[in-house]
Amino acid sequence: MPYITPEYYNNVYIGAAAPDSSELEKYINRATDIIDQVTNYNLYGQKLEKFPPLIQDLIMKATAAQVEFYVMKGGDAAINAGSDEMDSVSVGSFSYSKGGNGSEGNQAARVSPSVLSYLAHTGLLYRGVSVHG
Repeated sequence: MPYITPEYYNNVYIGAAAPDSSELEKYINRATDIIDQVTNYNLYGQKLEKFPPLIQDLIMKATAAQVEFYVMKGGDAAINAGSDEMDSVSVGSFSYSKGGNGSEGNQAARVSPSVLSYLAHTGLLYRGVSVHG
């Protein structure tokens, strides 16, 4: 279940205009998937209403920020599928490599920096062990 609606994206977040409404719906679903991935699926299957209003707002803003990232970068396929760009070139003894550290760098490029900024204040990015009891 998506964390935002097209109405939220267009009227509350006021994000960059998507090419059309079907693309916007697709971007919202893909953005929700990204939010689930970076939060280690802590939100998956949960109703946002169970969270405090601030956390709800930050989750929705993070989702909208990812949608806008897709719009600005030319679509979700360009982000999620990677690119055909060369990461390194060698000519004789000269060599040039693009920054980043392999696939981890490519994975980080799939998520808008704004998403991580919004979610940092929710506690949903915590990857440690919880102790109860």
